[in-house]
Amino acid sequence: MELSRRAELVATSHADDLALRVLADVAQITQGEDARIVGGHMTALLLTAFPVAGVPARRTRDADAAITTELAGSGVLHDRLLALGYTDTAGNHYEREVPELADPDGPPSFLQVDLLVPSFNGRFAPRRHGGRIFDAAPGLEPALLTPPILIHTGATLRDGTVLEFTVAVPPVEYAVVIKAIAYGARRAARDAEDLYRLLAIATAYPPQEIGGWRLDGDDLSGSRRDAAAHLHALARGLRARTDVDVPIAEMAALIADRVSFAR
Repeated sequence: MELSRRAELVATSHADDLALRVLADVAQITQGEDARIVGGHMTALLLTAFPVAGVPARRTRDADAAITTELAGSGVLHDRLLALGYTDTAGNHYEREVPELADPDGPPSFLQVDLLVPSFNGRFAPRRHGGRIFDAAPGLEPALLTPPILIHTGATLRDGTVLEFTVAVPPVEYAVVIKAIAYGARRAARDAEDLYRLLAIATAYPPQEIGGWRLDGDDLSGSRRDAAAHLHALARGLRARTDVDVPIAEMAALIADRVSFAR
């Protein structure tokens, strides 16, 4: 069964304008392709589509798209990004200057896109596909194999421009898996904060509305098992993380309630 939700986003800052423009560009180039929005935009879209009282969304300027190795090797998205005016500054990183959105008091404004591919050995590493180097990340393969949640988005920029587009994001469980594995690799505060937001969604909505939930089951394996291990390690170490802006006791309780111990 196809899952879809509506999200209304409104820019309130220069950074928001950039974030929404780049999201619209990624929606355009990935339309009809096997791709998922991941990273900070994934969490923000899910939290907007599945709001939880008292839990604010986070905006991010750059857009991360997970794509299959076949799509990466085809070069289709590379060509589409160049056609939109992006420059490939690195193998899978693209930038496009947008003078019309420049902050009068700041440096030049750029839209930034990263294309990511699945890692099949559980490690973050560069991989070559179609003659280009891509960052490969664990947890993306099952997210690409699972039907997405389609987010039909209306984005209003500060000048009143309204952008309408649809993006595909992983179900909430796989969003948690991706973020938990990323946290395990880099221990970034923003990943921990996004995990709090995603776990809050998983608690507030029934599994059938968010694409299912099996992280609380017995005998976790593969990326689920890895994610569970990272989540419980995060819960144990939260009190020492003064840079993570989450309610510590509540997050530890969310992890204990929603995620089985990895054995």
